[in-house]
Amino acid sequence: MTKKWMRRSLAMLGALTLTAGLWAAPAMAEEKTYTQPTLNPHVKSIIEVDGYQFIDLNSNGTLDPYEDWRLDADTRTADLVGQMTVREKIAQMQHPTYLPRADGKIPSYLNKWCNKEGIGMLLIRELNSVEAAAVSMNTIQEYAEGSRLGVPVLVSMDSVHGLSYVSGATVTGHNLALAATRDEDLVTRLAEIARDEHIAIGVRMTLSPEADIASEPRWGRVMETFGEDPDLVTKMVTAQVVAFQNGRDGLNTGAIVACMKHFPGAGPQMEGKDTSPIISSAETLQIHLKPYYAALEVNIASIMPYYSVPLELDMENSAIGSKATLQDLLRDEMGFEGIIQTDWGMIWAIQEGRGTMMGEEVSDEEAILIGITESRVDGIGGESIRLIDQMEELTNAGKIDEDILTAAATRIVKAKFELGVFENPYCDVEYAVQFVGNEEHQAVNLEAARKAMTLLKNDGILPLKQDEKQTILVCGPRAGDMDSLVGGWSSAQEGLTIADAVAAYAGENATVIYESDNVERIAELAKDADIIIVSVGEPSYQHDPPWGYDTLEITGSQQEILEAAKASGKPMVTVVTGGRPYILTWCDENTNAILEAYYPGSQGGIAIAETLFGLNNPTGKTPLQFPRDMDSVRNQEGDVSFDLENPLYDYGWGLSYGE
Repeated sequence: MTKKWMRRSLAMLGALTLTAGLWAAPAMAEEKTYTQPTLNPHVKSIIEVDGYQFIDLNSNGTLDPYEDWRLDADTRTADLVGQMTVREKIAQMQHPTYLPRADGKIPSYLNKWCNKEGIGMLLIRELNSVEAAAVSMNTIQEYAEGSRLGVPVLVSMDSVHGLSYVSGATVTGHNLALAATRDEDLVTRLAEIARDEHIAIGVRMTLSPEADIASEPRWGRVMETFGEDPDLVTKMVTAQVVAFQNGRDGLNTGAIVACMKHFPGAGPQMEGKDTSPIISSAETLQIHLKPYYAALEVNIASIMPYYSVPLELDMENSAIGSKATLQDLLRDEMGFEGIIQTDWGMIWAIQEGRGTMMGEEVSDEEAILIGITESRVDGIGGESIRLIDQMEELTNAGKIDEDILTAAATRIVKAKFELGVFENPYCDVEYAVQFVGNEEHQAVNLEAARKAMTLLKNDGILPLKQDEKQTILVCGPRAGDMDSLVGGWSSAQEGLTIADAVAAYAGENATVIYESDNVERIAELAKDADIIIVSVGEPSYQHDPPWGYDTLEITGSQQEILEAAKASGKPMVTVVTGGRPYILTWCDENTNAILEAYYPGSQGGIAIAETLFGLNNPTGKTPLQFPRDMDSVRNQEGDVSFDLENPLYDYGWGLSYGE
């Protein structure tokens, strides 16, 4: 053996020894420790493994991977979905609606839905108190925990402006009002408040934000949008997504699921009629998709397609039933991996789309197959629970591939693991009562309402003087109605109406009289008034505007009130509430001042009164153009922003005191 060979052998031996030491290192490392989460089972038992506690959700006495909170969401999801039957996977896709009874009693069918069937999601509305809301959520989760696999329900709300379906919660102005503030930080704070109030009562999904661009001013849902500027809409919607989901990296234990709507942009409804075809060109489609591309960058968890047929993408099917829209565009081109949640009524929407565009009659079975096997939606909103039976039969008959159901259930269940609800889906009722709608939250709500106030005209009459010996006549049905401040998609809320707030802020020396809609009485009272405040606008609504989608004109009955007040010759202020850009040409020509308040939320009456009396200097700017007449509305292109000819008030208009 040569010395050179010996040196080489010793070097190799040293390297092998070092390698062996490196391989041995993991065995010598300290065992990983975990922080025990708080477990709160109401039905199932706790088991202990490795010194940690876990909930035995399937009651088999052993720790399954999906019960092990130490594992990542993907691993837990794969194990749980792997244990599900076909029927249980189908049940996870169901998202029916629950309307609580007026007497507060829980109906027996809710136990069947959540326990026997094991539905995955549940939309809840019309809760008359915070306590009732929290108690209802806990009852729902107890039913779900008692199911075979103990999978919690993902409870949602159509909460498009705060926790709006809970009386006493923080119910903010609609997005159109928030858009007038131009304040992204304020929108973020309001969304964070909404998120925390949702979590406090056990609701972990909001069917918002609304990402539509209001390029068609007649559409009834303009109130839910941030106006017609694509850049402003994108900025505000992205801020809401980040706030709702507690960051930019997807869901976590401090998040709620944000469900962005209405894909692929429902603003360009043909002639403003809701659920009519969406008109666009290839170019304008990309503009209306802009908020969605931005939301994907911050990992939006869920997206909702609309009822309408998106003509640029699919000439036959509503977006809900369109493979071109949901698979080719949203999944494949845009790369969305989250939950596709239908709008409410998948079967009807698909039948309506084919019927409108093709004149076809589509059976329920055909509509189900289109939605599940072609557009491949995940969450199915608002259908009868009997859909579980129908889908199971179709799967057993080989018409629905189980892999499709597995993929949908996987997305839904994974979101629940990321939220942390398997360990504790329950809420603290006492805490919720103290937290939801608290003074600090309402102060931010009032700040937003103040900043939304948009002064369209002022000849110097505003601000009014407080504590002046004067008679103020407040008239118009909107002035005495809280719903006209809060707007649609809400339960009843307490607060000061416009008439109440004016009376409260006018001062002791003033006399404030309110008359709703008796024109003769208004004409008589106006003779003795020093100032007349006329409140006009649309009542609260959801989809279809009470005045009709084909007009933005003030109604005849409200016009009579305006003219009766004008006939007195007294100074006159018009306060406008509502969710669309109404034609205010007569008011501009015949009244001394016009204050646009939109739907300002539960604190809106106070904000209006403070603005009228100079305690709040209005800084709001119009988030869309206000038309001068209906001819200009009919002549504009519904998919194009800023194209009204000679608008009465252009985009970005708004006065302040001193201007």
